[in-house]
Amino acid sequence: MAPSFSPLKVEGTIRHPAIGETWEYSVMLRVRNDRGEEVSRQVVGVGALQPTEQRTFTLEVEVFTPDVEAQ
Repeated sequence: MAPSFSPLKVEGTIRHPAIGETWEYSVMLRVRNDRGEEVSRQVVGVGALQPTEQRTFTLEVEVFTPDVEAQ
């Protein structure tokens, strides 16, 4: 099933500082309801970045609506 639309898409890039040691990076995604209560949490390992290495991330919320024609 393909998504019907995407109401949110955010992209960003991080670059490890040019000086210093290798650091380990992770992406933490938290989803909260309208009362601010956490309903989901996911951690995604990015890996170790060497000085001046960079990674680009895209967060996208996809919506899947009922297929009216299939009913």
